[in-house]
Amino acid sequence: METLNLLAGIAWDPTIRGVLTVVIGVAVLMGSVYLILATNTGNRMGFLLAASGFFGWMMLMGIFWWIYGIGMVGESPSWQVVEVNTGDLSAATTEAARTIDLDELPPPEELNALDAAEFRAEAARELDKLDGWRLLPLSDTQIGEAQATVDEFFAEGNYVGISGPGDYVTLYAFDIGGKDRLGEDRSMVERVKLKAEQLLQITHPTHLAILQIQPVVEQVPGPGEAPPTPEADEERPVISVIMVRSLGDLRFPSAMIALSSGLIFAVLCWMLHTRDRRVAEHLAAADA
Repeated sequence: METLNLLAGIAWDPTIRGVLTVVIGVAVLMGSVYLILATNTGNRMGFLLAASGFFGWMMLMGIFWWIYGIGMVGESPSWQVVEVNTGDLSAATTEAARTIDLDELPPPEELNALDAAEFRAEAARELDKLDGWRLLPLSDTQIGEAQATVDEFFAEGNYVGISGPGDYVTLYAFDIGGKDRLGEDRSMVERVKLKAEQLLQITHPTHLAILQIQPVVEQVPGPGEAPPTPEADEERPVISVIMVRSLGDLRFPSAMIALSSGLIFAVLCWMLHTRDRRVAEHLAAADA
């Protein structure tokens, strides 16, 4: 009766469905293969054959996971906030961020109105003032990802007075470091050469990004009016969010599965080979 109550309590609930599915799958599929091999070759030989096939398949699956970054994956690459500087960027703890000269940069509303080609030309003229930092448009892909990180950072209540994206506007975006990149006007030979150099580059240079934001002026829409366009509050200081690129370990779990399964597969194959040699020696001795 107690067993029936236990089974009724489980009731194939979704919280345990995955565990039961895996257990049944292993018992039926792998167990049936081992049972067939054991009845034909013996218990030990059947186990070695079944285990060799299993770990060989795990090795191949791990290799495909490793190549394509799928399956059992680790942490994806992301931006990590390392410092939030308010006001004077020259007083930042991050040494590389102290060299940016923002006094003569065009206003952010002018930069945001430029198209991609005009923005690149304007950013090229400002290189000598940024000491290696690159001025990026807010529409840039990596800046979009960094913006999401900043939004999440403030939404978690890590800064007094700002609780979400609606409380500030983004002014400028900069980045420095990382692997070398080529512009859109480079030839195919230069691109292939850069890819080859990056494959041979073992370590990844530190990649930093800065998003400068400013709190907005509090505006109350009138009855029936659309929400007003956010405007930066010029009387409040500019906040610089400094981030570093974390490469994560997306392919590490699959690499460990491939390598460990390959090692076990090699040991099992060696055991099968050793057994075959001993059987051949014993048969030869019996004939003699």
